[in-house]
Amino acid sequence: MSKWKGEFYKKYSTFFKRKVEAGSYAKYKPYGDHIVRSVFPRDKSSRILDLGCGIGGYLKVFLQHGYVHSEGVDISEEDVALAHQYGVKQVRRGDVLDTLSETADQSYDVLLFLDVLEHFHREEVLGILTKVHRILRPGGRVIIHVPNAEGIFGARIRYSDITHEMAYTEKSLGQMMTYAGFKSFTCLEDQPTMHNLKGVIRRILWKLGTLPFRVLHMAETGTYSIKLSQNILFCALKA
Repeated sequence: MSKWKGEFYKKYSTFFKRKVEAGSYAKYKPYGDHIVRSVFPRDKSSRILDLGCGIGGYLKVFLQHGYVHSEGVDISEEDVALAHQYGVKQVRRGDVLDTLSETADQSYDVLLFLDVLEHFHREEVLGILTKVHRILRPGGRVIIHVPNAEGIFGARIRYSDITHEMAYTEKSLGQMMTYAGFKSFTCLEDQPTMHNLKGVIRRILWKLGTLPFRVLHMAETGTYSIKLSQNILFCALKA
């Protein structure tokens, strides 16, 4: 890792002007609930590792859902301290690459990279996913949330963080997963979650507002299927 990146990660919340308090964790719940409903295993005894978990926002949601064997790793000393301050003791400090290299074969049922892989270069990501395949138990899954290169405002996320190196598409993630040994994939567009009235209204506006883009895409390519959100949620299963 370059020296300047290490300095950013050391105090990630400070550099990105993210004020963390007890109430900050509530914002993770709607999308965390969506992750659990959409791509999590039903078995609450699954062993789960959230890599690059930050202050443990999503990890806290998984624990609330009853996934008691959930833990997280993050490189930021500041974020790990904040996680512990607000009761998420399952977060420990560690480097993603080192953690993967040191983890035994078939140790976990679920590995998560939520807003993490965009911080690495291609070669690093291919190495990461190869290690992930080794670490997962048969039937295990890797869950990824990354900037969407074909999204209408995808560049906004790609360039919103100076430490970002890449954005992805459903196809490019599929290629990387195939390289790493995965065979079954699911990719979901990040539509607004309908957890309250505002969310329902946002979902309706999203459906209506993106329709012209989908029609244009169909006119050019012959297919209506395209992910237009700023980020995408991707899940791959190990056979």
